[in-house]
Amino acid sequence: MQTFDQVRAQAMAGDPAAQELMAQVFEQSGQVDEAVAWLARAAKAGLPSAHARLGLWQVVGFGVAQAPADGVARILAAAGAGDPFGLNLAGILDAGGVGTPRDPARAVQWLARLAAGGDASAACQIGLLIGLRGPRLDLARAALSQAAAAGYAPAVRILGRKPPRATPVDWTAAAAAVDLSPFEGPIERRVERESPRVRMISDLLPDWACDYVMSLAEPALVRAKVVDDETGGEAVRDERSNRVMNFGLADSDVVLELINNRLAAAAEMPPENAEGLGVLHYAVGERYRPHVDYIADTPANAPQLAQRGQRVRTLLVYLNEGFEGGATEFPRLELAYRPPRGSALVFDSVDAEGAPDPMTLHTGAPPTRGEKWVISKWFRTKALRPPPA
Repeated sequence: MQTFDQVRAQAMAGDPAAQELMAQVFEQSGQVDEAVAWLARAAKAGLPSAHARLGLWQVVGFGVAQAPADGVARILAAAGAGDPFGLNLAGILDAGGVGTPRDPARAVQWLARLAAGGDASAACQIGLLIGLRGPRLDLARAALSQAAAAGYAPAVRILGRKPPRATPVDWTAAAAAVDLSPFEGPIERRVERESPRVRMISDLLPDWACDYVMSLAEPALVRAKVVDDETGGEAVRDERSNRVMNFGLADSDVVLELINNRLAAAAEMPPENAEGLGVLHYAVGERYRPHVDYIADTPANAPQLAQRGQRVRTLLVYLNEGFEGGATEFPRLELAYRPPRGSALVFDSVDAEGAPDPMTLHTGAPPTRGEKWVISKWFRTKALRPPPA
């Protein structure tokens, strides 16, 4: 284990790997300017992973001026060079259409290259996208067994306690067998109310996608926060006791981006206007007391509203069953909904003129038995990440 001074000396001497490590150290300590400076030096020296990370920062505007086209170019160059971090980011950008035209087929090709290099997450995603039913089940299970053998928790959870022995996989054939139809089928909306606007959508996500999202989120759950209208920030409050994992762009993957686009289509909103994929977990007794999803127009919230726009639409996907209670209740409308697994509830937080609608007050009721898992997606009036170029 090297000391900080040893790594710094190597970085000063021109070692690009040490320079990238210095950038990560400063990023974690919140010294963003120092992090950018070191990362730029590593990228200038030609380190592909540094190019990929700097590209990500350019795409999202972290520590540098937002420049999506330049960032995408850096990431694709790193992916073309076979850098694992670049391959992962390239798959995310292509699957989500982030700063580049949406291209799920190319995203799968990036995944296949990652899996061929031994990446367990990529192997798991390809196995799931091939499908756990149908004529290529053997190929799907082979891909998943590679991920399970590496200890990748989602694959272990899906295959069960005794996963099959890992066998070699032809990743070119595996990529060709991927089936994207679960994310491209028609979406049928059932009208519940016109004002406030409320819709129900059955069978939006397949069961395996629900399991995958829960397994990714579970290790990273933290206490959920609420918007503090007096400070403009977020804080832990008694009115919300559940836990949450919010997936940002750097936390995402190809499957999650396919899900994001499916949810945006269901909500009839641009994908780039969505906040990060939130996965909510409620244990027995945990709840989110009556609240609204729109942002109150207070002086403290003014900068947020100006930069990110108003929250206008919410989509909730219930990910599991086998619990009691836990409905989404609208006390002022005297309505309550608990969609079946994989189905969604979509409702507006504003009226037809775009004004906040207090009739959309709702609560996340606590489960009285079992645990509740839900995807929550908030959509804004402004883009939160680069749209497809």
